[in-house]
Amino acid sequence: MAAIDRFILLVRDMRRNQRGMAVATALIAMTVAFSFASAAVVYSVNTQHGTVRDHNSKEAIAAADAGANVALMRMNQFSKAVSTATPCTGVSGSLLVVAKAEADGWCPQLTGTVGKATYSYRVGPTTTACSSSTSCVVAVGTSNGVSRRIEVTLGTSTVGGAFSNAGVIGDEDITLSNSANIRVGVGTNGNVSLTNNASICGDIRRGVGKKITFTNNSSQCSGYVQTEGNETLPPVSSFMPSNIATENSNYRLVKCTSTNVPSGCQSDSYSKSWGTTVPWNATTRTIEPAQNSTLTLSGGDYFICKLNLGNNAHLIMGATATVRIFFDTPENCGAKAGSTWEPIVVQNNADITSSGYQPSAGKFSVPGLYVTGSTSIASKISFSNNSGSNQFVLYAPNSNLYFENNATYKGAIAGKTIYFTNNAKVEQDSGFKAPQLGGSTIYARQSYVECTGATASPPNASC
Repeated sequence: MAAIDRFILLVRDMRRNQRGMAVATALIAMTVAFSFASAAVVYSVNTQHGTVRDHNSKEAIAAADAGANVALMRMNQFSKAVSTATPCTGVSGSLLVVAKAEADGWCPQLTGTVGKATYSYRVGPTTTACSSSTSCVVAVGTSNGVSRRIEVTLGTSTVGGAFSNAGVIGDEDITLSNSANIRVGVGTNGNVSLTNNASICGDIRRGVGKKITFTNNSSQCSGYVQTEGNETLPPVSSFMPSNIATENSNYRLVKCTSTNVPSGCQSDSYSKSWGTTVPWNATTRTIEPAQNSTLTLSGGDYFICKLNLGNNAHLIMGATATVRIFFDTPENCGAKAGSTWEPIVVQNNADITSSGYQPSAGKFSVPGLYVTGSTSIASKISFSNNSGSNQFVLYAPNSNLYFENNATYKGAIAGKTIYFTNNAKVEQDSGFKAPQLGGSTIYARQSYVECTGATASPPNASC
């Protein structure tokens, strides 16, 4: 019986030992399962973090793109108001205003929100800031601490290019005589008349129902065509900055009362002594350098009444400048009804040239002369007894233009009626393109790139 009892006890012990093994096995299984579950949870959390960051990154790039679009919209909205002196859009209180560029050449930073993200942007208003592009926008978008930065380069065009099909344009008749020679396309809503060895080497557009006449050995060079049609010359006011009366470069012509007083005085170079002659009359708003002198304009937009050059006086646009001279209306300059207003007189070997006009280097910068004129007061512009070459764009749709005696004019010319006589010559060097006038500047995207990093100096570094 003792042996049987010991056997029974042994079996009972084995049963108890198997129960212990089962518990251990269950614990091990639970631990393994928990590990797998934990790994799944960690993976899920990491995945969710990555998804959130990816979402924030996408929101940031979308916000940056929205900022660039806002900048583009504002640039088109303010294109008539800006000038070379104030080329930017800024903020005054809660209002958008035109503003100067900051010390680094970029416009002030503007900010905004889109959804739960924010954006900031800066505009590079010049090719100096934006490499070869006309202008550019660098925008930074931020969403929950994640930032993305982009650069959008912009090109420009205008509504209606007045000089797109011709280099000499008249609203009414164009007349050439006595060996006058035009070597660009000609267009007018009136008649075209050539006489006494005058010639046109370019296409000719006459007005509807008008005529082209050649007499006394005058001619059109072979290979060019004649067409009929009318085109409208837009008024100067359609592209003249709206704040030109208060934001202009006239201060550069003011004689200093003491060293650098008033601010910016005598900034334009003048070969004569400012102590004895002054090229600017602020009362009559007339630029009139002394005879045998040279005045170099290096500002931006000037707003004047008259330009008088005579007796070997020379007006030069500086090599790095973009000079536009806008002429106020005769009424605002004191002209009387029934009189003839003469906003530009260039005579006796005086000339207008540009240091930035270098065709061999592919540079064709010339000053622009934009004469508002009047529909009720006659306006006359004359270039006479000149020699050598002049380089400019002259746009005066309400003025009668006279070019006489030997000089060569390189650029583009538009007026009401136009007269060329006595060997006066107009031409354009290969590669020259006149500005497209006729409305506000329109900006459009040219390229889009993402930059490295959220911020940089300059703003478009690493783009």
